[in-house]
Amino acid sequence: MGLQDNAPNVFAAVLILALAACFVFPLRVYIRLSKNAWGYDDWCMSVGFIPFLALSIVCLIGPFYGVGVHQDGLSDAEQTKGRLFFFLFEILFCIDIILIKLGIAFMLARIADPMRKYVWALFGMAGLVAVMNLVALFYIIFQCSPPAYFWDYSLPGGHCNPSIILADIYYADTAVNIMVDWFCAFLPIPLLWSIQMNTNTKISVAFLLGLGVFASLSACIRLKYTVNLNNSDDFLYSVGDIVIWGYAENATGIIVASISTLRPLFHRLFKLSTGRDTSNFELKTPNDLARIGSTQGAEQQHGWAKPKHGKHTVTVKSGQLRKGSAGAYSLSESEEELVVQDVQSGIQVSRSVTQHRDFATRT
Repeated sequence: MGLQDNAPNVFAAVLILALAACFVFPLRVYIRLSKNAWGYDDWCMSVGFIPFLALSIVCLIGPFYGVGVHQDGLSDAEQTKGRLFFFLFEILFCIDIILIKLGIAFMLARIADPMRKYVWALFGMAGLVAVMNLVALFYIIFQCSPPAYFWDYSLPGGHCNPSIILADIYYADTAVNIMVDWFCAFLPIPLLWSIQMNTNTKISVAFLLGLGVFASLSACIRLKYTVNLNNSDDFLYSVGDIVIWGYAENATGIIVASISTLRPLFHRLFKLSTGRDTSNFELKTPNDLARIGSTQGAEQQHGWAKPKHGKHTVTVKSGQLRKGSAGAYSLSESEEELVVQDVQSGIQVSRSVTQHRDFATRT
């Protein structure tokens, strides 16, 4: 069947979000692999991208089989297919949202690693999301007996629990997702407050990490349509908006979590950092020091230390001997200290203090 009623809006919204997610996620993978910064958050997002692709397919095909369409314009067979696609949407949504929230929690935990109270709070929130969505997942699957009766009313002896129970689970699940989204959106503020970086960098990083608030907005809007679902006799038409905003919640989570790792790419494309400005210096390992003094000449000495709280201090010493007029020689020495916070995370920042000493000698 063709797209009718609200079905075109469902299809268009899902297609736009799916294309955006499929564009930024490979960029995330490229940046993390090229920086040798692959972590648990990347594993969660990569595994979660598999059910996300399945969810995308279901949400793109569903409008052609009745999702978002008034039931009086559908045959019994078409209504059965429409309910089946909505059932698959619910299952995949619950699976995918767990992995996405875990990925975001692991990403923030990499930054908060020295501050253990924030790490425990993050994993507590992630655990709450996982438990709540697992409860919703199992109830959705077994709310009808047999489970297939949810979409096929022709099965003999089938029955479903009262719809009010599912609605209450929806409310609780959405409320937990919203609470966790806002918690993760505002957590970067106290985390960045104590990190050594300039104000502009703090603002940009906080903005990227705080984009998760858009996922909570999708959940808030989805909650509105979920509340109205019990008051509607036109089930498949009503779930059209739930599909749009439920899919948007998952897609926004992937998009935001991917964009927040692309800061090195933005630097490269827009040349946000040039010259020897070390305020945006990115350091992965002590071996990267070879690039720092490649233009200094003469000899270099490197020091590498790892004090407490995940900070690394690197000292770079260099010198250059020049011959001037009348046989005079001048020796210029410089010493640079780099303080790097959490070099294994996706965000590396540093501060430098440079000292120059000049000596003159005559032969």
